Amino acid sequence: MKITLKAKILFSVLACFLAVWLPSLVILYSHMNREVFRASGEAMREQIERAVSDVNDSLYSIVDATAWICEDRTVAEAFGYESLDDEGAAYDVFMAQSRISAFMAASPVWDYLNKIVIFSPESEIFFEYARWRSGTLSDAVLIEESRYFQQLSFPDGSVVHLELGTTLNRPYENAVIAYGRIRENSAYVYAEFSADIFAPLLDVFEGMYIISEEMMLPRDIPPRMLDTSQYSSSVYPLEVPGMQAVYYQKLEPLSLFSSYGAAVFLVIFAATLLLFIIVSVLLSRYLTKASSRLVRHIEYLMETKDFGYTDKSIEKGRDEIAAIGHAVNAMSLSIAALLERNEALFEEKKRMEIDMLQLQVNPHFLYNTLESMHYLAEIQKNDGIARMSRGLSTLLRNLAKGSSDKILLSEELSLLGDYDEIQQVRYMGMYEIIYSVPEPLLAMRIQKFTLQPLVENAIFHGIEPSGEYGTITISASAVDDDLYIYITDNGVGMTEDEVKHIFDERKHSKTDMTGVGVRNINDRIRLIYGEGYGLSFDSEKGKGTRVTVKIKAERGEDV
Repeated sequence: MKITLKAKILFSVLACFLAVWLPSLVILYSHMNREVFRASGEAMREQIERAVSDVNDSLYSIVDATAWICEDRTVAEAFGYESLDDEGAAYDVFMAQSRISAFMAASPVWDYLNKIVIFSPESEIFFEYARWRSGTLSDAVLIEESRYFQQLSFPDGSVVHLELGTTLNRPYENAVIAYGRIRENSAYVYAEFSADIFAPLLDVFEGMYIISEEMMLPRDIPPRMLDTSQYSSSVYPLEVPGMQAVYYQKLEPLSLFSSYGAAVFLVIFAATLLLFIIVSVLLSRYLTKASSRLVRHIEYLMETKDFGYTDKSIEKGRDEIAAIGHAVNAMSLSIAALLERNEALFEEKKRMEIDMLQLQVNPHFLYNTLESMHYLAEIQKNDGIARMSRGLSTLLRNLAKGSSDKILLSEELSLLGDYDEIQQVRYMGMYEIIYSVPEPLLAMRIQKFTLQPLVENAIFHGIEPSGEYGTITISASAVDDDLYIYITDNGVGMTEDEVKHIFDERKHSKTDMTGVGVRNINDRIRLIYGEGYGLSFDSEKGKGTRVTVKIKAERGEDV
């Protein structure tokens, strides 16, 4: 059974805890817990009761203000008319609004008022006094259609009903709503106040909730607060039927409260500290032996760079030190393998560069000869030879500059155009190249002479064997940080087996310009851009071939 270092330490700490701390904590808890919570509970209760009293005063003020509106003679007279078109109706409504405005401005709940709407289901008259929330012409209809209004009742002859709800208009927020009834003419008062009226409780005391028969503020009580082993609850009734404040208090860990508790704590601390020191010394002696071997081995690797060397002694044991030793040995072998791979890649890159340099034999002699051929062709009016010599001269000049340089995609397509001029003369226009590259992508960088061998391959192995007029399409797209270039032909295509072995060593056509095959291009791209980049082929016999070149998207100014 494997026993980890972490387990050993945990077992030691647990043993100390069980031997010393647990009995002492039980004594401390039983001695002081009641006293601490009694004192803190009394102080908290006094603060909450003062806040509850302030909230009750505000709720009383809401009830008093709503009741005053219901009993006001001017308001009752304003709703004695059937319509505002009745003689004197507009004046009485205006006077009622003025009295309500003056009264509410002096009310203690003025700062919480959202709006007051007074309406009668039996007449066309309604008016609204808005403060923090503007109203709409349909407010009276919204109130009448609400579930609260339809279930509204005023028991025992009362004229005001108070409850928690939400604001009438968007955005919907919690609110205290008072419904009043004007007895003389069956009109109703809707008074809406902000839930900030409960701020003395909710903003000051964390764990405080206002609960009514319909709603709760805040909306949900976390399940952990309902765990009586972690939280205690205290209920403070509000002077509104069915509404109360509930405070959930966390049973905090015991803190030192008396001199006796402090003395006991110091004795326990000293005894535990001594025991911990003894255990630590024993553990350090055990661990130092293994860790020292590990440190010596790492220092040896750093000094000698002999990453192929491993030391099995640092893997002895079943704890984390042995696991680290195993990881160090594995990492050492991985580094050695990586160094060998990098050396092989370096040699491969050198070989490829030498192969490309071999293409640069005696370039000046060829340039002069081609220029002479071009001059003679123009004198003799032979456009075909002139085009071929000019295109070949341009290609050879760029080829002589080396193949490791990156150029713009637009320049690569220009070189492809020079090559196309030569082949159009040779094949007498039996194919065409269609360019469909978005203009923004023309400024991307690409390794020189990446596309020409692929187009050459499409002509020689795709279009020419078909014996029919063919097309080669060059397109491109950018996805995230990658650039995709597509070379699509409608030639003879390849079988699935031929596609599978496309990167095998193959003999090149005697007519190839460079003799560079697709495997060479793929290897060159992967050396430059890394794994995940290169060529991919999609072909079907008799329907053509599509070659996808995937490289990193690098704009001209980024390289």
